Amino acid sequence: MFRHLFTLMWNKRRANGMIFLEILLAFVVLFGVYTFISYNLERYRSPLGFNYEDTIGVRLDFQDDMDSLVVLETQKLIRRDLLAMPEVEDATFLGDVNPFGGSTWQTNSLINGQNISTQMMFVDEHFMETMEVDLIDGRWYTEEDKNAKYRPMVVNKEFKDRYYPNAASIIDTIMELGGEHQIIGVTSDFKYKSNFSENYPLTFYPQIDRLEDDDPFEMMILRMAPGQKAAAEEKIYNLLVNYTKNTDVVIWDMAKDRVKANRSIVIPMVILIVISGFLLINIALGLFGVLFTQISRRRAEIGLRKAMGASSGLVTTQFVLEVLIVAGAALLLGVFFAVQVPLLDLTPIPDKFFYWGIVAAIVTILVIVTVCSIVPSRQAAGLHPANVLHEE
Repeated sequence: MFRHLFTLMWNKRRANGMIFLEILLAFVVLFGVYTFISYNLERYRSPLGFNYEDTIGVRLDFQDDMDSLVVLETQKLIRRDLLAMPEVEDATFLGDVNPFGGSTWQTNSLINGQNISTQMMFVDEHFMETMEVDLIDGRWYTEEDKNAKYRPMVVNKEFKDRYYPNAASIIDTIMELGGEHQIIGVTSDFKYKSNFSENYPLTFYPQIDRLEDDDPFEMMILRMAPGQKAAAEEKIYNLLVNYTKNTDVVIWDMAKDRVKANRSIVIPMVILIVISGFLLINIALGLFGVLFTQISRRRAEIGLRKAMGASSGLVTTQFVLEVLIVAGAALLLGVFFAVQVPLLDLTPIPDKFFYWGIVAAIVTILVIVTVCSIVPSRQAAGLHPANVLHEE
């Protein structure tokens, strides 16, 4: 039977060649789309590590001639007056790198023969409570840490797992990382760029590291009472202008910032899904057209087979198998090239997502090919041999 099928397929090689190329192209596109989407969906499902709901971001501008001690005292007064507002539940000062802000600071250091690379955030002692950060080991900064022998730092779980995978705890570890620091705490996973960002090693540094460079914290995050963000903006603005003597105060909604930060991945995902949908529709229409054309040209063959005793099921199976064989050949070629991507480590995406993409693309194409070939095949099987042979 298969020898007969291959002979028939070779005789229709031009039409089958078009189907082959369409399916090969569809596989390549779907492979890339499924890989990209599955990779980003897994990153989206991983926790941010903080709570952005009911929070607002604030940027203010201290006068350049203010002494660092004056800045610290002013920050305390600002926080005190903000917390006195019924709309404000908590407040924290931080540096230029803020959640969903788009900025990134990074440092590298060779420690004990190991190259340690970590992202950096500069935050104060109130950051953990304000952002509801989950601390899994050790503690957060306190006022007393400013006078400690070693400057404190807190790292995230990814930092500990990547650079100290076998250590039960890294609390009190001293390292030269952006200066000599002592690890006092470890948070759970923490991603500040967007939901789709990679869970990268991250280190939290105190404000004192920036004061030496005359770079005090001029950004705040305020946790508001539910439903009070819009109502309190004017009061917060006036308070900050009064303290800084500067009207350059910007207030924004952290939840809206998260949506903006996610757009760089969400928009390409939507575009790829739409393109894939149109491609699959074109493939389906192409299969219908090719098969209906073949049926109209092979009516005599179909009638002769049925006259010789072939059942409707066998005729349907013949046409479906012809398409599946062409699809299988295209998929084999596509898989051969697709597996080269993870085998050669051509991208930083983990290998498992490429294999998921291969499987998902194969299943999708086989389902579409099978469904689209059954309908015209059944029409062919329904032809009556007497009518067809009479036409000839």
